[in-house]
Amino acid sequence: MANYRVIDVETQRAKRQLRAEIALSRAAISDELVALRDERRRLTSWRTYVVRFPTATLATAFAVGLMIAGARPGRKVPRMVASGLLRWGANAVKAGLLTELLNIWNHSQSGAGGSSENE
Repeated sequence: MANYRVIDVETQRAKRQLRAEIALSRAAISDELVALRDERRRLTSWRTYVVRFPTATLATAFAVGLMIAGARPGRKVPRMVASGLLRWGANAVKAGLLTELLNIWNHSQSGAGGSSENE
């Protein structure tokens, strides 16, 4: 007796189609992960904030220097100026970062909405 294998053409076609869809999904996920990694690197880089907020960065660096200089006994004025500059610089960067994160969130939501509309 010979062993014959019955091949269902329709089942084979459906399997190939599923494999192709899985490959496309994997590629799309991989592209999204690369984009997220690049965005994370950009957001966590100190260079980004120096370029985007040069005044706040300079004020913060100056404030840190004043705090170090004001750490010596009897130097209250530099410490007060330094803490004010430090607060101002941190608030400026925080406001800019919040705006940036909101833009990223809105962009990701519009991307998610666009993909569901195409289906």
